[in-house]
Amino acid sequence: MNMSKKCKVLNVLITNIPIAFAISLAAQLIATRTVVPKLLLINFTLAYVISFFVGMFLPAVPWGLKFASACKAKQDTLPFGLLVNVIVNLVYVVVNCIFLTYFNVVILSHAPVIAYFFAMISTFIPIYLVGYVVSFLWNRPAEMLARKITGEV
Repeated sequence: MNMSKKCKVLNVLITNIPIAFAISLAAQLIATRTVVPKLLLINFTLAYVISFFVGMFLPAVPWGLKFASACKAKQDTLPFGLLVNVIVNLVYVVVNCIFLTYFNVVILSHAPVIAYFFAMISTFIPIYLVGYVVSFLWNRPAEMLARKITGEV
């Protein structure tokens, strides 16, 4: 079902809270094996803002729908939802990893750019998996909440 612009904005804002937190926490644990609250807050904030722009301006959901349909999955089934999420999560994680890894490795840690590429390679898959699980579990409840708040039930 289509959403109004207001509902879409609210949906993106609600959806991205646990996803931005989860990928920020996962990245920090992979990189440092500990949690530094101040750094987690900075990365969460950046991931949340980046994810908002991804959700509003990149057609990740339509791409995911096309992918799931191309795989011959039936709409409104678990396989269809899992396949949609493959692409949607890929878009979000790629964009977030590009910016956040650069920010943390090159800007904050003053590491050479080559370290950025190695960090991307070593962290992408675990962050993708974390983002996939969290986004798949949270997507439907977030959409239902956004629709309820905006009266688009």
